[in-house]
Amino acid sequence: MKNLRYRVVIVDDETPARRLLEEYVSVIPELKLTGSFNHAAQAAQYLEEHTADILLCDIQMPQMSGIELVRQLKKPVCVIFTTAHSRFAVEGFEVDAADYLLKPIELSRFRKAIDKAREICDRTRQASESIYVKSDYKIHKIDLPELIYMESQHEYVTYYTRNKRITAFGSLKALEQTLPRDRFLRIHKSYIISKDKIVSITRNSVILNDMEPVKIPVGRVYRESLAAIYAHPSAGRES
Repeated sequence: MKNLRYRVVIVDDETPARRLLEEYVSVIPELKLTGSFNHAAQAAQYLEEHTADILLCDIQMPQMSGIELVRQLKKPVCVIFTTAHSRFAVEGFEVDAADYLLKPIELSRFRKAIDKAREICDRTRQASESIYVKSDYKIHKIDLPELIYMESQHEYVTYYTRNKRITAFGSLKALEQTLPRDRFLRIHKSYIISKDKIVSITRNSVILNDMEPVKIPVGRVYRESLAAIYAHPSAGRES
């Protein structure tokens, strides 16, 4: 049931170089291009609002260099630097870059860098088994394997686990960017569910079961994507 893909953002002020990277990303099924920018400042704004797994970043760019961009990022991302100048290699690795690609970049070398980045992403995901939310003047730790689903209620989100229910300020949009995409799925404007807890799927609802069965509605705009992921016949209806 996994649909694991790695979100990729490209930053390069040279159009031919950027287009080549876009082409390389498109031929690797595990990668999904979510952003491509010719200015580091544009990428910085995007990455502040969205989450990426892999950042393909040129180093020498006007106004803001790739090194400066990476140093100001608040969210973790696996960085692969791309540049025509080998003298930047040492500085690139000082900011914990996964790899350093010297232009012109061959596809075979690109694949090796991506494989290395994916391994780092996987280790990071495995280490991130908990989230922390603030509620009732306390910080609560929620283990992801315990999480069944989340429900949005105006400006708050309620987290349903095996043994407790916690309501905290937040939004499902922000959670979508934080939670592992291979383990959680948005199926309604008000619900995100744990894929591991799915028992059955119909056109209009999903049944989750951890301790007791729970029926969660499927939003109309999410039906096609849900059916595509699980190869569930969209014509099926509840009795």
